[in-house]
This record gives sequence, C-alpha cells and structure tokens, in this order.
Amino acid sequence: MMLSAAANFEHADVEAAVVFVDMSGFTAFTETHGDHSAAQLAETFAASATRVLGPADEVIKTIGDAVLVVSESPATAVTFLRRLTAEISRVQGFPMLRAGIAAGPVVKRRGDVFGSTVNTAARLASLAQAGQIVVNEGVASALPAADLAAMTALGSLTLRNVGSPIGAFALDIGTHHREHVDPVCRMHVATGVRELTITHAGTSYRFCSTACMQQFAQRIDGDTT
Repeated sequence: MMLSAAANFEHADVEAAVVFVDMSGFTAFTETHGDHSAAQLAETFAASATRVLGPADEVIKTIGDAVLVVSESPATAVTFLRRLTAEISRVQGFPMLRAGIAAGPVVKRRGDVFGSTVNTAARLASLAQAGQIVVNEGVASALPAADLAAMTALGSLTLRNVGSPIGAFALDIGTHHREHVDPVCRMHVATGVRELTITHAGTSYRFCSTACMQQFAQRIDGDTT
C-alpha cells in the first residue's frame, strides 16, 4: 500500500515510488564546456526539479547531474517527471532527460533513503534512452491504462547489484526529440532556436550553445578550404 501524503516519508520504513532522473549527454557536455558550466547546469536542473514538486513528491538529494526523488505512488512519480520534462523543455539548449522508477519498500533515515528499491531505480535510469522512463513491474502495474498501453516491454533484465531479474518497461516522455543532437558535444538538444541552428549540405543541425555552433562552423570552413 502506498503512502497517502509526502509527510509520511519521515517514517523509517515505507512503501514508495523512487525516481532517479538525470540528463542525457551530461558527460559530453562536461568535456566540451568544462566543469564550471557543467556544475551550473546541474544546479539549474536541481532547482527545476524542486520547483515542479507536487505535494506527493520529495527531493532526497542530488548526485552529480542526477536527482533522487521519492513519491507516494507510481502515478504521482510519472506525473512529476512529465512536469519536469515540460519545465526544462522551455530552457534553450537543455539536455533531454532519462529516468528510472522503482516501486517498493525503502528505509528513510535522516533525510536519505536506502534499500534495493533505490538501487533498482538508479539501474533502470541507466538503461533509459534520452526522453524515456524505464520502470519495474510494480510501477507498470500501478499506472493508468493509457500509460500501460503506451509502454514497451523490455523483458526480464538482470541488473548490477540487484539480486533477481526484474521485468522492465519503457515509457516515452519525449523521444521524438532524440534526433536533435548537438554534433559537437553530442548533447541532446530538446528545443530548437533559429539562431542556434545551421543547415549544411541539406541537413539541419541544432546546437546547445553559441560556442558549439561556432566550433561546427569552423569545422565546415576547414573542410571547404
């Protein structure tokens, strides 16, 4: 049985939906733009996650570019991720998100959460593609019929440091943007602005920043001289 209110997460042993969400392409962004820009982007992401929390959600902590959230049910967890996706889609050049959700028992102590459900959520997130949520069977079975119908079954998966194979399912939260990848830093770009777009040899390229666009333009110039 899921909790009825976010405040109940102060109990030591609870049932929860654990969300692990990070930014696709963050490593490539760091290599291209540097540590300080990456840190600033991670802070912006964490602030966005906090801003869209619902009454059933709680940010537990940030881990690099990832945010760990607990929610009272699988449905509220997916709703949180949809709000977060909509929020960051309004920010030019923001990376696409990928996430994992696992439902099950967790131990919450001193503001942190522990247990195999937490580990499972993190492992599922690592399997997700940009614009995708990967969930376990407990989450899938608790979601509305419309979400269940839209899911893709991934089969039974063996996850690192998870004792038994689990059934996993993928849910799209924006994969239609996946083809838009910055050709310089390889970061997924979820929004398109004309000033950060170059058309070359009949192909349109989107960029996360002016710096990447300029590097690409210089590369084109070098190829044509």
